[in-house]
Amino acid sequence: MFNTVSTATNLFLANLSNLEQRLTTSQLQLTSGLRINNVSDAPDQVGQMLQLKADISRNNQIKTNLTTVQAEVNSAESAINTAGLLMDKAVQLASQGNNTTTTVDQRKLLATQVEAIMTQMVNLANTKFENRYIFSGNNDQVQPYAGVDLTQPNGAGTYQGSANNKQVEGSNGSNLTVSLTAAQIFDGGGPTTSVFQVLTSLYNDLMTNNTANLSTDSANLSTASGYLSAQQAQYGNFQNQITDALTYQGQLDTQFKAQLSAVQDADPIAAATALTQGETSLQAALQAEAAMPKKSLFDYIG
Repeated sequence: MFNTVSTATNLFLANLSNLEQRLTTSQLQLTSGLRINNVSDAPDQVGQMLQLKADISRNNQIKTNLTTVQAEVNSAESAINTAGLLMDKAVQLASQGNNTTTTVDQRKLLATQVEAIMTQMVNLANTKFENRYIFSGNNDQVQPYAGVDLTQPNGAGTYQGSANNKQVEGSNGSNLTVSLTAAQIFDGGGPTTSVFQVLTSLYNDLMTNNTANLSTDSANLSTASGYLSAQQAQYGNFQNQITDALTYQGQLDTQFKAQLSAVQDADPIAAATALTQGETSLQAALQAEAAMPKKSLFDYIG
């Protein structure tokens, strides 16, 4: 039995298939802008491409987390700044209370103002940002303090949040501390530095007309104000660290994308040239095949 398709025809068809595949590849590169559209396009580079895509995705998540925390840190810094202004007001009230011309009733009125400041201070300690308590450490779903209770030495009772400060992933896998707890900020250091304790002491001394302690209260308020300013400065450091981390992650993003582009992006000029050359070769091959003699051995047998 004779084969109906000659060896030359088989070779022509195989070459034609390869040429059409190259044309399809060139056309797809021009359409998609990508050099690698299928694993078969560059099997030795697919692993690198997938790793770079994973790096970009992880980097984007870090940037998202840092941006969210940045807004939270800014809110915390603003709350502490407000607390500092309240302390300035408390210093003024202590000075009025320590004046010898101030009466017992007037001191009680001053005490109610101190109580109002204490209420605002506890509210600041319980500040929320997007339904998270920003001064509860790494357990931000727990309110730091139940509320004002001036029968307690600190006027607010026990801190209920976590003792561990919140952290976020920064550059090169490092962890950045991005918060202090309400206990550290508003009730830290000791009786002379605790904002809550000095305000509570001032309230009690004004309410009971304990003039002997008012000078001490004034001095402690100044000390506590300085302590509070130091905590605010910590948040300034947090803000700078987050800004630096975001800058670095942005640079890393640019680097990863450039590497990915070098691996997977098509060269439009080269792809267009290959497409043109392929189309020319295809036409020439088809014309050459059409011009080939089609006679078989039987045509020569009489």
